Amino acid sequence: MEKRFEVLPHIADIKIRVRAKSLEELFRNALFGMFQAVEPRSSLCVEVNGLITCDELPVNRTISIISYDRDTLLVDFLSEALYFSDLHNEAYFDCTFTNLSDTQLTATILGVPIEGFEVVEIKAVTYHGLHIEQKDSTWEVEIIFDI
Repeated sequence: MEKRFEVLPHIADIKIRVRAKSLEELFRNALFGMFQAVEPRSSLCVEVNGLITCDELPVNRTISIISYDRDTLLVDFLSEALYFSDLHNEAYFDCTFTNLSDTQLTATILGVPIEGFEVVEIKAVTYHGLHIEQKDSTWEVEIIFDI
């Protein structure tokens, strides 16, 4: 099975590369990777093979966004998830979409309550170098998070 994301070296921030077979999966994997990279602590989850694994995701929040383009939509989506995380002390590891196009989405993000993060808190999702690409049957994006 191909990795959903990988953490890349970066001097001052956190950078991940996300790959997927569809745009929807790319957004899901980006959400997953963002929270995996900072290792949230939750009594509902354990670490298995270097990943935070939760038997259930009891928390759900609805996000509706209209953006200028696909890249902006991804940044806005992750930023909204980050906002909910800060507001409610939660981490999100999955989502379901009822609508996803190049400029808008409606999604339910699924997660758990957390006590904090092992690595560091993300301050912001950046646009720096972000460009969603479709290469043959694979979607790919690199995302830098300001910490």
